[in-house]
Amino acid sequence: MHISVVYILIFISSYIIGSIPFSWIVTKLKTGNDLREIGSGNVGGRNVYRATKSTPWAVFAGFLDTSRSLTAMALPYFLSLNFYFTNPEYISVWPYDRLACFALALSGIGAILGHNWPIYLLSSGGKGITVVIASMALANPILLGFWVLLWPIIITIIGYSSITYIVVTFLVGVIALFLPSVMLMSWAQCNLGLALLLFGITIIMLSRQGDNFRKIRSGEAKKMNILKVFRGKSKLSDEALK
Repeated sequence: MHISVVYILIFISSYIIGSIPFSWIVTKLKTGNDLREIGSGNVGGRNVYRATKSTPWAVFAGFLDTSRSLTAMALPYFLSLNFYFTNPEYISVWPYDRLACFALALSGIGAILGHNWPIYLLSSGGKGITVVIASMALANPILLGFWVLLWPIIITIIGYSSITYIVVTFLVGVIALFLPSVMLMSWAQCNLGLALLLFGITIIMLSRQGDNFRKIRSGEAKKMNILKVFRGKSKLSDEALK
């Protein structure tokens, strides 16, 4: 099997696994309703909360989506590395770090395309947040730490969650470019690969934000006020829906 075929299989399998719409399934089982016809129409954890009025169910759906995204990236990625090391003829032609970079980027892009445009629903799906979390958790948990630290800072400045997710993911991609080698995981020794993955995810996330940007321009969108949560003047669940 040629290495290019392996890359194609990585992308396809990541897309198929990433397409499993757990948020839609959870809502259907819990309420009998189609999540795409409720609230924002987004097939994601926040909209599950709107549909079920239940934080545990929304968290459960988010957990399943994140686990699915992690599997969609990890399974094809590690299988490709297994193929690489069991086929010595490629070792002298394709350096390990090059294969790892391409495999990681392809699996991540495939996973977010599956999440955002799931083949099983034949329509739009989520916005890609769970894939961002899963990609950083797999590639380098240190990046996830930076993402978590930056998010409350940027949301306080910007106020709009849809823009915040995109800005923070882009900034973490920039950080990934400058991570010292000692901070890279053994299975992802490639700063550029990590950065390109996050930049690619950022672009795909942007493509799903048209409705949110229109609401912001028209004044319909509401800003999150995370400081109210810390001061006890608002619930996190209420602010998260904005």
